[in-house]
Amino acid sequence: MNLNGNVVIWYYVEDLPSAVEWYSKVLGMKPSSNIDVAYFFEINAQTKLALSNLFKAKTENELPKSVTLDLQSDDIFETHHILKEKGVHVEEIENPILNYHEFYIQDLENNQIRFHGFRKG
Repeated sequence: MNLNGNVVIWYYVEDLPSAVEWYSKVLGMKPSSNIDVAYFFEINAQTKLALSNLFKAKTENELPKSVTLDLQSDDIFETHHILKEKGVHVEEIENPILNYHEFYIQDLENNQIRFHGFRKG
């Protein structure tokens, strides 16, 4: 097996236009490309978030459950503050171990998103 290091995180949604708008607003980025049933957000050169509506391709398709999207922040406290300012319901920042901190939000369709980071110093 020869994996190329590219990662695509698939989130399945029922209302694709609303999801694209929400992720654009919350993450502060626009989709880099799209196909009929999916929009892609480039997180970095090798990682993309794909929002997809499989119902668009075939109405009898079932919507798979998404896994948690986990985004690392260089400043977890600033990220928490910015999301709150954008009107996103954010959970409190937790500190489960040493200098590691995390918090969760949910998108419009209750897919869980974790933000994590490490306190410097």
